[in-house]
Amino acid sequence: GQPGTPFRVTAELVAENNRGAGLMEQYKYQEAMKVFQKLVDDHPGWLDAKANLAMAVLNFTQKGASAVPILEEVVAADPDHAVATYCLGLSLFHAARISQARVHFQRAVKQDPRDAHSAYFLARCLEEEQPAEAVTWHQKALELEPYFQSAHYRCFDLLRQLDGQFDAAMRHMDEFKLLNEHPLSVAFAYKYTLMGPKAMVIRVGLSPGDTRPIKSPDGPLFDPPVEISATDSIKVPSGTSVTTCDINADGHQDLFVVASDGNHVLLGSDKGPGEFTRATDHALAKVPGVVAPLWGDFDNDGLLDVYFCRRGINQLWRQSEAGKWEDITKASGAGGVDATTVDGVWLDLDHDADLDLLLVHRDKPAQLLNNNRDGTFEDISAKVGVSRSGTASASAVVADFDGDRDLDILLLGPDTAGDGKHPGNVLLYNDRAWRYHADKVLGELAGLAVAAAVVGDVNADGQVELYVVESGSVIRWTRKPDGAWDKLKLALGGAEGVIGSGPPRIALADVTGDGRNELLVGTSGWSAWRFLGDSNEGSLVEVADSGEHDALGSWIPVVLDDVHGSSIIGTVVDGALLAWAAGSGRQPFVTVSLSGKKKGRNRERSNASGLGNTVLVRVGGRTLRADSLPADSGAGQSLQPLAIGLAGARQADYLKVVWSEGVTQGQLDVASGARLRIEEVDLMPTSCPVLFAWDGECYRFVSDLLAVGGLGYLIEPGTYAPSDPTENFLMPAGLAEPRDGRFRLKLTEPMPELTYLDRVGLVAWDLPPGWQMVLDERLATALPDPTGEPITYRVEQAPDRVINERGQEMTRRVGSVDRRAAEVGRLDHPFLGRLADEHVLVMEFAEPLDAGPGEPVLLANGWVEFPYSQTAYSAWQAKAAFEPPTLEARDGDGNWVVLADAFGYPGGMPRQMALPLPKQKLPAGTRALRLRTNLEVYWDHLTVIRSETCPSLVRRELKLATADLRESGFMVRQVRDQFRPHFDYTTRAPMPEIPDPVGFYTRFGDVNELVGTADDAVAIFGPGEEIHVEFEAPGQKIPRGWTRRLVLETVGWCKDMD
Repeated sequence: GQPGTPFRVTAELVAENNRGAGLMEQYKYQEAMKVFQKLVDDHPGWLDAKANLAMAVLNFTQKGASAVPILEEVVAADPDHAVATYCLGLSLFHAARISQARVHFQRAVKQDPRDAHSAYFLARCLEEEQPAEAVTWHQKALELEPYFQSAHYRCFDLLRQLDGQFDAAMRHMDEFKLLNEHPLSVAFAYKYTLMGPKAMVIRVGLSPGDTRPIKSPDGPLFDPPVEISATDSIKVPSGTSVTTCDINADGHQDLFVVASDGNHVLLGSDKGPGEFTRATDHALAKVPGVVAPLWGDFDNDGLLDVYFCRRGINQLWRQSEAGKWEDITKASGAGGVDATTVDGVWLDLDHDADLDLLLVHRDKPAQLLNNNRDGTFEDISAKVGVSRSGTASASAVVADFDGDRDLDILLLGPDTAGDGKHPGNVLLYNDRAWRYHADKVLGELAGLAVAAAVVGDVNADGQVELYVVESGSVIRWTRKPDGAWDKLKLALGGAEGVIGSGPPRIALADVTGDGRNELLVGTSGWSAWRFLGDSNEGSLVEVADSGEHDALGSWIPVVLDDVHGSSIIGTVVDGALLAWAAGSGRQPFVTVSLSGKKKGRNRERSNASGLGNTVLVRVGGRTLRADSLPADSGAGQSLQPLAIGLAGARQADYLKVVWSEGVTQGQLDVASGARLRIEEVDLMPTSCPVLFAWDGECYRFVSDLLAVGGLGYLIEPGTYAPSDPTENFLMPAGLAEPRDGRFRLKLTEPMPELTYLDRVGLVAWDLPPGWQMVLDERLATALPDPTGEPITYRVEQAPDRVINERGQEMTRRVGSVDRRAAEVGRLDHPFLGRLADEHVLVMEFAEPLDAGPGEPVLLANGWVEFPYSQTAYSAWQAKAAFEPPTLEARDGDGNWVVLADAFGYPGGMPRQMALPLPKQKLPAGTRALRLRTNLEVYWDHLTVIRSETCPSLVRRELKLATADLRESGFMVRQVRDQFRPHFDYTTRAPMPEIPDPVGFYTRFGDVNELVGTADDAVAIFGPGEEIHVEFEAPGQKIPRGWTRRLVLETVGWCKDMD
């Protein structure tokens, strides 16, 4: 443990340390603390374990002071321990001990002069006393990390305060804004993974005496080619389409070959890479005129479908049941134009959880068909610009080029470089809701005659690269932060051309198992090239080739086994198919199949084919990446698992899926050779602010707030829901208890969302004996708006009987607040929050509602499953309306009369709402009310109360004593019966790398001035943060028999990331 006597690290200790690291990346800080604490207890001299324990403590407690004693022990034992030095400075800074922190950051910049975060924090420590020197160190941080967004902002803030530096300040602000949209931007936050590289858990290796170097396995990367069985009679012309998918759903990759004599369906097996069975009578083998198939589950029913690009009208074939295929082209309207369609792609381009079609036709403009989710498609080519005003496109590449979580479209013109008529290329950036804008700075790339192209993130830095073949050379294009494109001509073993002659093909696949894709290129054959060192150098070395054989018409990487990664399937021109099986000289792989189709509830947030998602794998200190996007330039679209090499490791420490909607999910300890099928879990990606209250023992979940204040909630393109920033919330009776004379509440953000809180107040209402109160509150979807004022009453008129639309008795279900709501019926699975059928509840009363004291008021408790903007947009496209609850009364003739049309509902998680029913609107003598809706509203309690004015009602506004903005982490979300949400404040959810909305946030600390009054000066807080408020409890006790109710009054807005 002392300098000069290094601690001996064994393989067992490495495994346990990696386990702790994996738990940290899952945000399971408390569990990670236990792992590291045991390592420290068992091995007190292991300084790296102590430093890791300190990081877990810091992240779990969110108090820098908690980690300081541990880190001081490490630094005392080893003053040169760079991680401990940096983290000690960080912990002291977090604890506002700035002068002490400065000493350690001064040491940190000497220990590692290239660490931008150390320079940044030294600057932060100097800002108050030496602002000019602070600017120098911030600029040093930018020199070391040009994408350091936080440093740009600090320079802006400091320079604008210095004489004559305003222009310089604004240049930094311009850079700050430019980096807002860049995937490589670096922003500091007190969250794990965002506090700098030295605040990441130390990934230890074996001590020298225990090191077991990873040896590349003996053998070749590919076995010699073997002829695929039953293909000797197939005549395949040059440039034909070969695709792979699991056609018969038996777990083996099959092949679909387009040949001169028609289509050939070759079914794979477990007998070997060359063993396929030819299904001569398969329905798909008989489709005429096929150019290339596109495989995907367009209707999200769990069964594979296929779209045939053809000479003439295209065809869409659907599996209506397993193994039963039917042509639904006419009914779906998906035939396209009468042309030769040379290629296409299924992808969810509008993020509505289904697959849309992008098609490329010979000598005609490209076409985009929107999936309407009702089995039909709509041609929106001209609307979004892919038709290019009649200009033809030869091919298309789809990827997230600008790093904003949606898919952009690069349309490549025909390869006519020799005749001077090349129509150019255009990159359309996705602005969502079927709006695109063209890249204005495409530069040289705009006029390049591209023969083949593929996209991928080889170095796993979050920025995809475009690889193209042009005039026999392979060129890599990378988008810069300012939107311009960098060009790098790749040197393939010293040469710049690709082998052979004829139409080139290019692909990306890991064929070594080192966790990084190799470049596969070729014409009449193929060769595999490994990037050397930093992929920015442009030098590659050949690691394999197809060898001696007759000319190939086409080839494709295919994942035929779970352990060794991709094989190559090639078609010999006018000859048989060959298979180059994955050889024994590779490191082991894991294979991953993705699906957005959910089990059980079957909520669709991502498409069932798993297209457009990203898998990140952590192995030791490396992050590996694979994207479920087309990764080869050949005609057609395959559907197969992702094969990810583990760089010699026996298991991945951590595997994480980043779904196309931005939600992440992962698992620890994935063994090599594993084949994972990962279905997206129902992790609510956004939520309104969640309220917790101290109940005398713990902070208990209450509900959510400010759903009525949602900003930017899409109804349909161009139409957004109005925002009501005011909500009053009646706290459940007896829940909140004072502690040390104060009521303590927490407004938290457990999901990727922003809250703009303008005011929070707490009011005590005292009621005399016999009186009760509710609030005139609901999420109103029609006038009149709720007032938020108290409604007092003494008499309740409960229904004698409640029946639903299916004739089922629901009286007991809605008789009390017991979290057992009336059954809603079938869910409309494609559309979150919508029911397949109208849900109706008829309430029968013993006495007329227009008689009796006071005015009748419908009182309801319940919760609602909100559709997101993504869902609303998808439903709008499918013409599937969301119909808010309507209330009707039965007249004397048995007819139903509308009292409140589409009036609204309980706006969020479990809560109470009220709807006044003026007597003059009620049919004379009515004894029945009817609720109707197709929203997923869970009615827990339904009754009618008789509102009267309470003359003795007393209002006491409680003093706001404390309002503190803090880091809180992500509370565990549970889904209970009937999908009722619940949060546990005591534990944190395993949700790594929750994305933060980009922009300015309120600094942590006292925010009383911001939230004490409604004045548009708001506190802005985001994911994993909370505002802790304390109100002074009333000094005077209520008289005997009286009741005190608490009402939380809020003014604010929220904005999710959907």
